[in-house]
Amino acid sequence: MRVVVVSSYPPRHCGIGAYAHTQVQRLREEGHDVTVISPLDGAGDVRVPFWSGRPFREAARRSGRGDRVVVHFQPALYLKPRSPLAKVAAALSLLALVLRRRGTELLVHEADRPRWWRPDEVLVGAAFRAAPLLLFHTERERRALESAYRIRVRARVVPHTAGVRVSGPADRAAARHRLGLPPAEPVLLCAGFIHPDKGFDRAIEAFGRTAKAGGRLVVVGSTRDDAPANRAYAGRLRALAAATPGVELVERYVSDDELDDWIAAADALVLPYRRSWSSGALARAQVLGTPAIVTAVGGLPEQAGERDVVVRDDDELAHAMAAALDRTEATG
Repeated sequence: MRVVVVSSYPPRHCGIGAYAHTQVQRLREEGHDVTVISPLDGAGDVRVPFWSGRPFREAARRSGRGDRVVVHFQPALYLKPRSPLAKVAAALSLLALVLRRRGTELLVHEADRPRWWRPDEVLVGAAFRAAPLLLFHTERERRALESAYRIRVRARVVPHTAGVRVSGPADRAAARHRLGLPPAEPVLLCAGFIHPDKGFDRAIEAFGRTAKAGGRLVVVGSTRDDAPANRAYAGRLRALAAATPGVELVERYVSDDELDDWIAAADALVLPYRRSWSSGALARAQVLGTPAIVTAVGGLPEQAGERDVVVRDDDELAHAMAAALDRTEATG
């Protein structure tokens, strides 16, 4: 089958691009003829500016009536900030694509709550309603979108782990050796892009409240864009990490292989998000077998597995982190 995939794509530092790359690898291994349409900074087969609906018009041009088209949707990928006309053009092009190519699937990684006075957001809602198929990582995400846009959609849930591929089996001892971590030290990990919604400050403050000797919290990540809010938040994290014994901030982008090492080496992955639909980091930890502590936001409670702990507030977060450190010391 011919498949056209529209998404951000490596080498851009983007979790959605990493997910799409894994999907494309699997499709090609299955024998499909795949064309990737990416932004100019991605290594797609076709590279176009992603504003004003250009990728959707390119997908319609490069696909036929019987072809499958997969659009990885997240508003910031396609709707140019402070550009009303470009946003309307993008939304109209998305609507035209789903109407013209009935093999189109929108994999909704995230969607904003619509403001009904915004024509672009009304048109995005129309595209959701008209799309042949919307894909979500959890039922909660589907229900949230339908409620926000006051529509019913044709939908299917696909596990987030379907977009995760690790380089090999998790080996905690080998991962710790590569990272220079002591073999028996209790280690908790926060990983991902530095952004206020990630809530890494909550984990640092909760770790400080455990008041335990020994153990380490490592925060691994970088800012994805140089927005003032992200710069200010990164500065706050640096100050918190420096003031909290046992906290280490690794402020840089890491490759998937190194991220896998950090997750495999950790005793628990801590995802103290303030806002989220679902989490690629959580999916990666589940594939690698590392338990996670996640806040009850968005679709995370549904995505969490049997080994994961869901917390509702900062007190429960601190308790779960202390319990994870206690378990490690008891078994270490």
